[in-house]
Amino acid sequence: MNSRFWPVLKTSVPILKTSVPILVDFGAQVLMWTIEPMLVGHLALRSMQRFYPGLGASGVDALTAVGGVVQVILFTCTILLTFVFGATMLINKLLGAGKREEADHFLGQTLFTAMFPAIGIALIWYFLSPVIFRTLLGASPAVAAISVDYMRVIAWFAPFILMNFVAIGIVRGAGDTHLSMIVGLLVNGIHLVLAVCLVYGMWFFPEMGVRGAAYAAAIGHTIGFFFTYSVILRGKSVLTFKSYDFRSIKRSSIWRIIKTGTPCTLEQLAWMTGITIVIGFSNRLGSTEAAAHIVALTFHRLFAVMYLAFGMGALTLVGQRYGAKEYIRARHLSYMFIWLIFGVVTFLAAVIFFRAKYFVILFTTDPDVMPLCIEILKIIAFVQIPKAMSYILSFSLRGVGENRYPMYLAFAGVFVIEVFLGFNLAFVFGLSLAGLWIAAIIDEVLKVLLGARRFRRRIKALVAGIPD
Repeated sequence: MNSRFWPVLKTSVPILKTSVPILVDFGAQVLMWTIEPMLVGHLALRSMQRFYPGLGASGVDALTAVGGVVQVILFTCTILLTFVFGATMLINKLLGAGKREEADHFLGQTLFTAMFPAIGIALIWYFLSPVIFRTLLGASPAVAAISVDYMRVIAWFAPFILMNFVAIGIVRGAGDTHLSMIVGLLVNGIHLVLAVCLVYGMWFFPEMGVRGAAYAAAIGHTIGFFFTYSVILRGKSVLTFKSYDFRSIKRSSIWRIIKTGTPCTLEQLAWMTGITIVIGFSNRLGSTEAAAHIVALTFHRLFAVMYLAFGMGALTLVGQRYGAKEYIRARHLSYMFIWLIFGVVTFLAAVIFFRAKYFVILFTTDPDVMPLCIEILKIIAFVQIPKAMSYILSFSLRGVGENRYPMYLAFAGVFVIEVFLGFNLAFVFGLSLAGLWIAAIIDEVLKVLLGARRFRRRIKALVAGIPD
């Protein structure tokens, strides 16, 4: 028995050592995304009327608006994942081969290149936010006004927020998960304290409502930017870069980063596009359905942090074994990740299913919204198990150099199943909001089955010596 237990324990230690800090890091961020809608969702009606006169805005509108803003921010940040994933996969392969200097060079090149789209995204957030929320997402006048107000505050700080997103994403992917954990706790700790103070006007802080939540997020992430770059530049992380790496631009390096990262970005972009389109569907179903969908989506993101943390861990460890040409060990690590996340998510999904009412109360006590939220949360619980497994398989495929297949699965799943089938289930067959989430279950189950088959074939080809 001991001879069987020891190899499992020996394999689990690096997995947990890599994944648990990522879980804490992502968990802090998603927990803040969960708390923030709670804070604004309980704003008094008189406060909302003072900040947004003549619109009849309520706390439910504020909850819906903040949830929609978070999705738009995530959607536009997806563009920068080209640099995060491209650099991460190249750097892990170089680190696995013992080429530290080249890895540092790619970090410097990536950060320089990412500055330009970061500035472009900031301008989009500020100038196009009315079009995004009013026209594209079909938000009500009250929700659109609140969303634009929040987004324009964030836009002023966007270059710092986005450059920190890129830098911390790369060092996290390269294995320095402890730095990313510290930054995550720092940023979201500041965000939380300032949000409570600025939303409700506690102590000597003014009451600013939803705008206060935006300032809290912006200040917390900007402080995180300065902390992250000070650690990297002082050589206290797994990666660093010299001014030469930042100033001396090599087009070949930048092209390799973009070429490697683009399939991953397109995969995530497809997923984010699907979520954003579905938010538009929920807005058109009605204000009750829109609010219930945002609550459900918030829990979905909270769950996602777990399998995203383990997925990033799989990308790091599997990618390094791939760089070292230890393909059987890469497969073993991936399967260990799958079993670990399966156990954790199954337990938590059961808690959500049987105690859905108590979780909904945290967001709203509106008698129209609550029953629908409870119904949808129970469906959400079922989505999580295949979603967790599909994430691990997707990141494992990236780790062994298979970038395009997860992208193809994402495109087919999002646009054929979640958007087309989801629309028909919701509007044509009359299943309303439940239909949108039933389509998500179908999508994730298919991705698990097809992803597992592809991963097995990829490992077989690598062991047999078939070239990439």
